[in-house]
Amino acid sequence: MALYLISYDIAEKDAFEYKALWDKLKALGATKILYSEWAVSGESAAEIYNEICGLVQGKDRLLVQELTRDAVWDKLLVSDEVFKKLLVGARQ
Repeated sequence: MALYLISYDIAEKDAFEYKALWDKLKALGATKILYSEWAVSGESAAEIYNEICGLVQGKDRLLVQELTRDAVWDKLLVSDEVFKKLLVGARQ
């Protein structure tokens, strides 16, 4: 399975409306790496998108994109070790 980035823009004032989205992301095994970004293993971006798109509102923005091991980061919400483990399954 490949590693995917899920990124979204939601209005801060509406954050209380997204518990179902965050619960679904956790159920998919996603790891929150930044405030509006999660990383998750999956078969395809479309499959992941279809699982979560109904949980965001029409005014929101949503991106699901495959990640590669060619990554540089700073101050993620998870430790470097955790993120490195996630990247192990990513493609070159």
